[in-house]
Amino acid sequence: MTKLIWAITLAALSLVGCTSSESETPVQAIQSIIDLYEARDFDSLIRTRYAEIWKAKNEEQIQMLIDRFTTRFQDETKLNEAISTYKSVLELTPELSENDTVAIFRLDDGFIKLSQMQNGKWGFHL
Repeated sequence: MTKLIWAITLAALSLVGCTSSESETPVQAIQSIIDLYEARDFDSLIRTRYAEIWKAKNEEQIQMLIDRFTTRFQDETKLNEAISTYKSVLELTPELSENDTVAIFRLDDGFIKLSQMQNGKWGFHL
């Protein structure tokens, strides 16, 4: 009986460990994206949250994208609009693809699409 209790305890502990190290949820990703916009940290936004960063052929292409975001969101109206759009989906449940690697948040006038990246984080698309 003691061996059975010990085995059940070990199994439960391993499940707890798995749960705590799981990848983030799409909603957690949205909040992280909002935080980066609010901090105006477009370097981190692109490098850590742009789902298609892997398509960049070199550092120069990545920097061009960062520069485009930096220039675009110097305009407070555009920045606030982007932040508001992301905040509007925080309470929504996204539609997940069959293999749970794409999350779509439906809006009245469009959608926000996130894809799960190789590092387990969710990234946005342009």
